[in-house]
Amino acid sequence: MGDDLQVGRPDVLRAGSAAMVLSVAGSQSWAAAPSDPVVDTRHGRVRGQRGVAGGYKFFCVPYGASTEGEGRFMAPKPPAAWAGIREVPKQALIAPQIDPKAVPSAPGSRRAAVSGIGSEAGSIETEDCLNVTVYTPGVDSARRPVMVWLHGGGYFAGSGSNPMYEGSSLAVHGDVVVVNVNHRLNVLGYAHMPDSGEQFVSSGNVGILDLELALHWVKDNIERFGGDPKRVLIFGQSGGGGKVCSLWSMPSARGLFHRAAIQSGATRRLRSVEDGVGASERLLTILGLRPNQARELQRLPLAQLMAANFELAKKPALPGAPNNFAPVYDNRVVTRQPFDPVANPLNADIPLIVGCTSTENTAFMMGDAAAFRLDMAGLRSRMRALIGERAGDAAVDLYVQLKPLAAPSQLYFEMLSDRTRRQSILIAEMKAAQNEAKAWLYQLMWNTPVMDGLLRSPHSLDLPMIFDIAMGERWKPYTGAVPAADRVAKAMSRAWVEFARSGDPGTSELPWPDYSLRRRDVMLFDEESTYALDAFRETRLFWDDVANGSV
Repeated sequence: MGDDLQVGRPDVLRAGSAAMVLSVAGSQSWAAAPSDPVVDTRHGRVRGQRGVAGGYKFFCVPYGASTEGEGRFMAPKPPAAWAGIREVPKQALIAPQIDPKAVPSAPGSRRAAVSGIGSEAGSIETEDCLNVTVYTPGVDSARRPVMVWLHGGGYFAGSGSNPMYEGSSLAVHGDVVVVNVNHRLNVLGYAHMPDSGEQFVSSGNVGILDLELALHWVKDNIERFGGDPKRVLIFGQSGGGGKVCSLWSMPSARGLFHRAAIQSGATRRLRSVEDGVGASERLLTILGLRPNQARELQRLPLAQLMAANFELAKKPALPGAPNNFAPVYDNRVVTRQPFDPVANPLNADIPLIVGCTSTENTAFMMGDAAAFRLDMAGLRSRMRALIGERAGDAAVDLYVQLKPLAAPSQLYFEMLSDRTRRQSILIAEMKAAQNEAKAWLYQLMWNTPVMDGLLRSPHSLDLPMIFDIAMGERWKPYTGAVPAADRVAKAMSRAWVEFARSGDPGTSELPWPDYSLRRRDVMLFDEESTYALDAFRETRLFWDDVANGSV
């Protein structure tokens, strides 16, 4: 890993990566304890360790070979077999994602970089990043449901090794096997360069091909970790929800998962080939290369390529000209859009959960202090600027009518989130219209008390709930670690576990009807969770009218 990037990670969630730390620790392995289990995978033996909440954790187990050099921009390959026991690494091996120009190289490190939200301190950013972390209650033959986690961070950052996604509590309390996946991101995962030759025709989707290979690894190996390869749930939040949607439309991933959950990441359409090629051509221009010179990118030092990636990202985005990288609808890896104009029939027999939090946008607007102290004139002005004068006025009038006692800022955040939530509702409706496997719609309603309740129910608040770690120190700055947070966490995590187990998230404690075009039931997760019939009817119809241009 001669060109790897060493990075440090903070212990608290920072929206917008405001907090930064520096680490130059070297790569090491944990000392094995006599009780640490060893599992014989198809590629070699791996040692585990005790999980934080019990059970066992197998950290950064390879499912793919290194992607450096000629493997860069190519479809992933399985790892070479190894001899002996692969010990537990002290540091996570994660996808490159930090600007190497952010800080100078530090003495004693191959390269140092700063980071925001990500993985544990001392993580190594490397092109040898195709690995999974497995959490299991026991290394036995119990054949437990398997929950494969696809991390957020858009398609440009994040890591399945992030301790914010610590899976031992979910595994032990739910009696499931949890698998967190690391895979290629940003330019390394999604630079679409078909003009450089046949070998590059799928370069814009190698990041999701990594996910497919990880699912093959699960199919081949998870029984050895106490899991059932025939009961695999893929679930992801934010960008991870988009990754679920991508896998939904990949024929080559067919049969590798049996349930799916999209959390705050409803993605109906993937990027066009033209947009993918355009972003790649702008990157090549920054490096002084022509559109057909992708092979030259394989020879570049990793730091130079990542620096160009960040230079592109800093440029002003233009309509129809994205300056970042994401999966593309290439009609090869992805043969139909996930949910446009209808639900892709490829996985019509797969049950689906989809939903979001009630005020997603508060997490992204902490730098906009004025948004949290709007008066009615300010609210009306912002909505007019967002959706036009007539629609903006209609939105304000409707929301004031529905919630006459709500403050203007509260209404503003609900409008923004409801506008986004429409995508989740549309996916649930399209899935229900197939009349095959069922769909379930939810919204997290609980408001966190931190920051005097200013955030309400922000983006990512579902994560400590579903992983059942809302009372932990890492999530305390987000949840307050109050008893109500634990009640919400128990309800959500039990629903997801039951969904993985049976394909239906309803439990005896909390029934959850499926979403139908006749009833439109929605689960509202709160201190006292319940489902409601067409809970968002007025706002649902309004945002449909806005989208259709009839307001």
